[in-house]
Amino acid sequence: MAKDSARNQAEQARAAIALSAEQSTTAALAAETVGQAIGATGQRLSIRERLAYGVGDIGGNLIFAPISAFLLFYFTDTVGIGAAIAGTLLLFGRVLDGTMDLVLGSFIDRTTTRWGKARPWILFSTPVVVISFVLLFNVPAGLGDGAKEAYAFVMYFLCLGVGFVGSNLAYHTLLSVITTNSKMRVSLTVIRTFFALFTTLVVNFITIPIVTSSGGGQSGWTLVSLVYGAIAAVTFLIVFFGTKERVKTTLKVDSGKKLPFGQTVKILVKNPYFFLVFGFFLLNFLLTGINGVGIYFAQDVLGDANLYSFLGLIQILPLLIGMWFMPPLIARFGKRRLIMIGVVITVLGIVISLIDPSSFTLILSGGLVRSVGGIPIAAALFALVADVVDYGEWKTGVRLDGMTYAAATAGQNFGAGLGVALVGWLLAAANYDGAAATQPASAVGMEVFLYLWIPLIAAVLMGVIIYFLNIDKNLSTIQRDLAARRASREAGEFAATENS
Repeated sequence: MAKDSARNQAEQARAAIALSAEQSTTAALAAETVGQAIGATGQRLSIRERLAYGVGDIGGNLIFAPISAFLLFYFTDTVGIGAAIAGTLLLFGRVLDGTMDLVLGSFIDRTTTRWGKARPWILFSTPVVVISFVLLFNVPAGLGDGAKEAYAFVMYFLCLGVGFVGSNLAYHTLLSVITTNSKMRVSLTVIRTFFALFTTLVVNFITIPIVTSSGGGQSGWTLVSLVYGAIAAVTFLIVFFGTKERVKTTLKVDSGKKLPFGQTVKILVKNPYFFLVFGFFLLNFLLTGINGVGIYFAQDVLGDANLYSFLGLIQILPLLIGMWFMPPLIARFGKRRLIMIGVVITVLGIVISLIDPSSFTLILSGGLVRSVGGIPIAAALFALVADVVDYGEWKTGVRLDGMTYAAATAGQNFGAGLGVALVGWLLAAANYDGAAATQPASAVGMEVFLYLWIPLIAAVLMGVIIYFLNIDKNLSTIQRDLAARRASREAGEFAATENS
């Protein structure tokens, strides 16, 4: 390690000397390389490529949003699986999903093709995620109870644990290898998040009306799954053909061999921000999983299941508008500070709704405030992970795009799975009955606890985590040093080629 450190320092010193000599060939190459790090890989990507990247979250959320919002409801009220069993199946599936995140993250970091390391996974995961999604919302009616549960679990795991993990993890990883510029990453995050929120809004608003207008049973869910799956497939292909990877991997030692899996894990856990990002993602997507209680809350607390469409509208519409104001604000104040402000606003919104959970007006008002608080979180979340990737490379010399994003998406899967499971378990404990015309007071009270109190607790914990996730303070230094290192490496490779 000492020898490698000395070598790196010597290379950086040689690059610095070369850069100071304007007539030096090596200096010219180094300057050109640094220029590429800021220009070619940074980087103003064309509008076409930014949109091609962004539409990937249309497809991703045509898969993820209906599963998060309606799958538990579909299982309990259409298929006839008990709430506790359904919640357990979904949690177990998400735990396996999180494990697959780490495995596939390692595979992505080791993938080398003419298309890059992330885009091939998006391409080849597409048929798996789309087909299994359609089958997931088409549980055969003739199966017995045990067979239904087994079928539901297998399709759920194939859809989220294999297809979606492979596609979505690669999509997240693409953000850090398509550009190294922090501002451009925020811009890409805003575009993709806008599409994600818009898609989720549409899914939340039209799904139940479509199902209801199609007979209110399996035929409606079949139609929904086919339409959503087909559109998702098209958007995944647009991402593959419309983007380009520019940042080279550093998952190699001097011999040219790739680092073994165990060593990459050790390097990953040395990054303190890795654990904070994992925890932040877990809590953020715990709220996504808990949102599965929204349809129950609208049906039993507010008295009309169709009101869920409006709950989804006020949760997402402010984000759709506010996202576009975030890049200049983040550039001026930093991601961490704005996220902390957002957490405070989120807590305020939940408190407003808690004044009277049965009041549709207060639920809407509080939800609107809560949505405003989520704007900086939505705008900066995945760009923050890319910064953590840069920090890890800065500290260790090894770039772990796939593994770091795997940690984030593992937190996403564990959190969402735990959220859905809590809905199922606690509703069952409160005697919820999907076949009953009305629910007991215990079930209604539990729906209020799930819809408001758990998000309040999670928001406070997210505030604690983001307080310590202060990567912004070193970000400019990190990116400047990394650009210099890449320049030095390219200069060394050029000199070696010239000498040979």
